[in-house]
Amino acid sequence: MRKLIAILLMICCLVPIVSCSSRDTTLTFIGHASLKIVSKNGTVIYIDPAYYDYDYEDKADLILVTHRHDDHAKCSKCELKSDGVYMNNTDTLVDGEYKTFTEKGIKIEAVPAGGNLNHDVRYCVGYIITVDDIVIYHAGDTSKLDSMSDLKSKNIDYAFYPIDGVYNMDAVEATEVAEMVGAKHNIPIHDFNLVGEDKAVNFTPSGKLVMEYGETIVLSK
Repeated sequence: MRKLIAILLMICCLVPIVSCSSRDTTLTFIGHASLKIVSKNGTVIYIDPAYYDYDYEDKADLILVTHRHDDHAKCSKCELKSDGVYMNNTDTLVDGEYKTFTEKGIKIEAVPAGGNLNHDVRYCVGYIITVDDIVIYHAGDTSKLDSMSDLKSKNIDYAFYPIDGVYNMDAVEATEVAEMVGAKHNIPIHDFNLVGEDKAVNFTPSGKLVMEYGETIVLSK
């Protein structure tokens, strides 16, 4: 009897460990160009918090900003944990050098972005983020750059591209970039659709994935 009780107690102690280790890595398309990534161990990463009425309820371990426009840098919407880390383009692009960091076990690599009248390449970055061995690319606000062909070697799993065609490249040009980069899943963001308009129709790369505002997906290799 005592042996049975000991076995049951051991099983009960193991249950929380199993439950914790089985947590999924998730990504939420908050809206506009704003994403939330939550790692298996619960690390919360926000990219480009916007001034719109979006949900940033979870406290942030990491906040990443691609450039300083208000629709990408409204960090007052997010509460940073006491040991949280905030990084923007001036932290990750220094004297023309694109920096790579590891924070909270998350690898963050800044890459070129911009290249249009609204977004100077000297003041804009995209980010490649590796979390739980999954590689995510947020292109920031950008047009097609020759350097984007170098990203194919990064073996990106999920890539996010602006498609508005007003401040950045349009959906057709974004399709060209997506094919250059070669990510497994390609998601359009920053569309600035007018009423009744759907610019994502013209975004046609292989691996296209359209996410709704507020939608959460489980990430996988």
